[in-house]
Amino acid sequence: IPLFESNGLISVVDHFVWQKTAGQIAAWKEKFGFATPVSVNVSRNDIFDLMLADRLDALVKSNGLAYRDLKLEITESAYTEDSEQIVENVKKLREAGFLIEMDDFGSGYSSLNMISTLPIDVIKLDMPFTRNVFKGRSDTRVLDAVLSIADILHLPTVAEGVETAEQLQALRSMGCDAAQGYYFSKPVPAEEYEAFIRQRLSLPEDIAPIERSHRLPRLLDGDYSYDQLHDPLTGLYNDSAFQMLAKDADEYSTALLLADVVEGEQILAEQGQITAELMIRHVADILRCSFRPMDHICRVGNARFAIIMSRVDSGMQEQVTRKIDHINGLLGRTDGKTPAVSLAVGVAFADRSNSGASILEDAGSALYGLKERKESGCAFYRE
Repeated sequence: IPLFESNGLISVVDHFVWQKTAGQIAAWKEKFGFATPVSVNVSRNDIFDLMLADRLDALVKSNGLAYRDLKLEITESAYTEDSEQIVENVKKLREAGFLIEMDDFGSGYSSLNMISTLPIDVIKLDMPFTRNVFKGRSDTRVLDAVLSIADILHLPTVAEGVETAEQLQALRSMGCDAAQGYYFSKPVPAEEYEAFIRQRLSLPEDIAPIERSHRLPRLLDGDYSYDQLHDPLTGLYNDSAFQMLAKDADEYSTALLLADVVEGEQILAEQGQITAELMIRHVADILRCSFRPMDHICRVGNARFAIIMSRVDSGMQEQVTRKIDHINGLLGRTDGKTPAVSLAVGVAFADRSNSGASILEDAGSALYGLKERKESGCAFYRE
């Protein structure tokens, strides 16, 4: 890679990788019925390309992807070289809708003040940084401090280079959000990765995944166009699609979340339609990257969203609460263009005890209680 960077060919390599990756994400989306986001590297050379945002925008659109499906990794060291121009260029990518990951954090010399002002969405801890912390049972206080800072800044963290169950458990206990490394798998070709997807979905090889994933009941038979099922502002499923999905939700291991933007009406009244639409798109992007591919996210009203989570039960209230708290933390940040907001979320599980009401009615009841108290956060239906 240093050779390619020095002779100018790194951009050729990067563009080839981006094209192949976007094509693969699109193929999986067609095959499995949902997008599987993949992270790609953006070299320092590429960041100075004035057409970078346009090139990536065209790549995403030509493959029918959402911006968050192609995550962009930029190394920590890149931000320290001519940082003002790089930060400005990365801001444009982020404003376009791409999710920006700071890669190899811990390998450079970023100051805490710099991290708090950089346009990033995720911090990926450098592999040697993670390994050295656990090597010979070293002191983990530095790693613990980094994770605490990331939590204060509402930045999700990913630990690279995890190789043992002991490391994974320690990272979990310290609050690390995700991990990658040989403990899970060595790098594999796309065909082998599909086996992981099938295993996660519990799908046998001879059954088409989309027929088993509780998707829209008639999505494949041509009765509905894309526009009939999707919200034009956010690209999420619309209320018509939601009604079909929610119809039999009580028969599955699901949770239904009804989420209202608490400040929605106020922003529309005081700041106007354009700002309100920017806010709605921002909320949609945060929701899209916060839930799993198998979960269904819908916009069902002006400032109301509905999420149907698959394979969850009422014993997972704590996990759902943590997820909503994390989402509200992200929404509470503002870049000056999108106002800070929060969600009030009513939740009902399919395995709840109830008096015969639908899961939608019970989630609505839980949400109503929050709105009556003028609170944000998460409330669960209780009989």
